[in-house]
Amino acid sequence: MRLKNKVVIITGGSRGIGKATCIKLAREGAKVVVNYAKDADSGEFTNAANDVVHEIVSNSSEAIAYEADVTDKNAVDNMIDFTVKKFGHVDILVANAGICPFKEFLEIDEALLDRVISVNLKGAFFCAQAALKEMINKQIQGRIIFTSSISSIFGGELQTHYCATKGAVNQLMKSVAIAAGKHGITVNAVLPGTVITDINRKELALNPELKEYFIRRTPLGRLATPEDIANAILFFASDEASCISGTTLIVDGGMSINLQ
Repeated sequence: MRLKNKVVIITGGSRGIGKATCIKLAREGAKVVVNYAKDADSGEFTNAANDVVHEIVSNSSEAIAYEADVTDKNAVDNMIDFTVKKFGHVDILVANAGICPFKEFLEIDEALLDRVISVNLKGAFFCAQAALKEMINKQIQGRIIFTSSISSIFGGELQTHYCATKGAVNQLMKSVAIAAGKHGITVNAVLPGTVITDINRKELALNPELKEYFIRRTPLGRLATPEDIANAILFFASDEASCISGTTLIVDGGMSINLQ
């Protein structure tokens, strides 16, 4: 097991890439804190997070769900404190929480822009800052891994707000890597391409032509799964990546190199 007894916090861990990463890292021996955002009323996210925990525990690994809004610095700090009280320390942070509400550029209002910036950028900033502080305090040579996107490199007509925040996450990652390096802590980012997740499943179902277009542009002939992205995150979390920091890893089946 590559992550035996490592303590991992995964934000946005109840669905999609986050869920797959929680399960993947737990199978490698990690103790997992499954972070999720508070529901309005439905309890959907809470139930989903508990389902992830149940699946992990059923396979004889350790996990616990923890609700925290990553846009709230105090909530993030409390999540770190909770993890330390529960497991003793933090080895790995996967800053995965993100939103991408598709919208035409001219229709994006200030409230929506602020929300996307708060979750995708401020949330990643607060989590990395709190985790790094704790790792340094405990002298843990840990890992911080951001989930970015190929949209951080390329534009998107319906994703102008999302693209801007993910570009900022890449620069955040590089700067944090410099700050963390002197402590033996690595910081990297995984850049998924089009992945079938809760963010885009409805959009692609309503627009099969768009899905076919993405598949045609992908040299491997298929869209990525959450498990594909989880494998890349596992690599950055493992000892095999101990001398890799400040870099991005694109996982898109080759889509980003195909201009046709």
